[in-house]
Amino acid sequence: MTKAVCFQCGHLKFGSFLACDECQAKPKTDDELIVSLAMSDHYFDQETMESMGEYIREHGHPPHLDPESEKTFRRNFEEVKASGALDQLFQDNEGV
Repeated sequence: MTKAVCFQCGHLKFGSFLACDECQAKPKTDDELIVSLAMSDHYFDQETMESMGEYIREHGHPPHLDPESEKTFRRNFEEVKASGALDQLFQDNEGV
């Protein structure tokens, strides 16, 4: 399962799109989902994700993606969204 950084509190958690076991935040908007996807072990190593978490705890928000990376992540996210996979994921985890 994917390891990811919580966009809200910086805690390392399992699953980019699942609720954080520390603060219970769950990404809902497209921007929250995109940054949650980006801050995962699909793209970064453990040390980098820990640095991202530290940044969030210090600044109160996730690090900003550079414009080129944001375009890439947004395009990838839109493909996943169009496939219906997110609908299935959120339907399966409604009570979570």
